[in-house]
Amino acid sequence: MLIRYIKNAQGKAVKSADIYTKEEHGLKLEDIDPDALFITRKLRSAGFEAYVVGGAVRDLLLGRKPKDFDIATDAHPRMIKKVLPFSRIIGKRFRLVHVYFAQNKIIEVATFRSNVEGDNNVFGTLEEDAKRRDFSFNTLFYDPKDQYIVDLCGGVKDIRARCLKNVIPLEVIFDEDPVRMIRAAKYATTSAFHIPGNIRAKIRQKAHLLKSISPSRLTEEFYKVLFSGQAQPIFAAMEKLHVLAAFVPKLAESLHRTIFGYRSAQLHQALALLDAEVNSGKEPDRSEAVSFLVAPLLESLGWPTRATLENFEEVLQILKDWFKPIIPSNLELETALRTLYRVWAVRAPRKRPPRQRHRRGNGSSTTGIHHKPEAPSL
Repeated sequence: MLIRYIKNAQGKAVKSADIYTKEEHGLKLEDIDPDALFITRKLRSAGFEAYVVGGAVRDLLLGRKPKDFDIATDAHPRMIKKVLPFSRIIGKRFRLVHVYFAQNKIIEVATFRSNVEGDNNVFGTLEEDAKRRDFSFNTLFYDPKDQYIVDLCGGVKDIRARCLKNVIPLEVIFDEDPVRMIRAAKYATTSAFHIPGNIRAKIRQKAHLLKSISPSRLTEEFYKVLFSGQAQPIFAAMEKLHVLAAFVPKLAESLHRTIFGYRSAQLHQALALLDAEVNSGKEPDRSEAVSFLVAPLLESLGWPTRATLENFEEVLQILKDWFKPIIPSNLELETALRTLYRVWAVRAPRKRPPRQRHRRGNGSSTTGIHHKPEAPSL
């Protein structure tokens, strides 16, 4: 194993990270996304550092195919865009760059972040960036050029031991971002990682902080779980950690076996069916995924025999209340409910016509209707 050294404030060389060679970590270059390799080559040829980072490295070490490949670099966003013109700078709290490829593919490139407290827009070094990440297995940097892994926080050992370890001190990690509790449950489930007792206790103590997170952000996290292919065990793990009660309270109640026996069993079964659907490669859309969840709920309340054309809106409102504080769109909920109405052989209201957008200024139409100009006569 190699060692990475940096100089401290006194100019003395100190150990910064363990370096795992390709013989030691076993990753194959052909398993890395070609577009991610292209980005790292372009940045390095321009004189910058560039690594595949985070979840992709973790998944490869676990023998899984990553869904996304993120890149970390010391190049600032404007320099990234200069090197990769087919990209866009995004974000307010911290500037990122989205690099665009064919078939709507996007790879995210982030500049190393500083560990300056309270400032999200200060760029830093690789070492500082690692210290800002949540868990040790997300602090691994893979260099495709030399095919080594830079491990600053013991992430390789923790992956091999299947143990979840925090990088940010336990006293502040969930206060800084309560969504990390959702991710901890998700990581532990999908990777079969053990959550140590002190982290479990801290999650149960801090779970209520999720109530301060915006509904839109919670909704995105909710759908990530639904489409993970392991929604059933992830939600079950969240329920045990008391996270689900602050995330989606009514879902937590419905999954609690000792209180809602029938509904709980049916809901667990429905989530297992959704996982099978996702893992089969059929890729259900959001409304289809939601229908798996709401079917046991409505069936336990007797709606298959009570539903009518006239009470469609009443049932829809029940679903909106059940999902709070997350906010699936009206269209997703309506489509899911229409699907169930068809299963119940009940007529649903006609679909509402799409809203017309009104455009202002420059003499453009205010009706949202645009007429194709006539071809000039010859």
